[in-house]
Amino acid sequence: MLYLASPYSSPDPLIQKTRFLLVEQVTAQLIEQGYFIYSPIVHCHALAERYALPTDFAFWKSYNIDMIRRADQFLILDIPGWKESKGVTAEYTFARDAGIECGFVSKDGVVRWHE
Repeated sequence: MLYLASPYSSPDPLIQKTRFLLVEQVTAQLIEQGYFIYSPIVHCHALAERYALPTDFAFWKSYNIDMIRRADQFLILDIPGWKESKGVTAEYTFARDAGIECGFVSKDGVVRWHE
């Protein structure tokens, strides 16, 4: 299973929606390429909207870390904002420290693994 991390939260609702749409698109591309993907944003965005759940990392941290523990691989969606994202950087640090293979994926669905 591959965990796909991506920036999400933003005070600007348009940026947050755009980030969701990008990760949704890339998730579909990766599934089409044969990857088995878990994206917390794709899988939980509708829940957060419909049931007014918080969208910040503090709320989702333990949930996401538990999913990363189950992952075989970890990818970061390489779009603006990921380096500033507290959630993505914390998840990446956890995955790397846990010995999970890490890499990046472009918005075009091109995967590159760390050497």
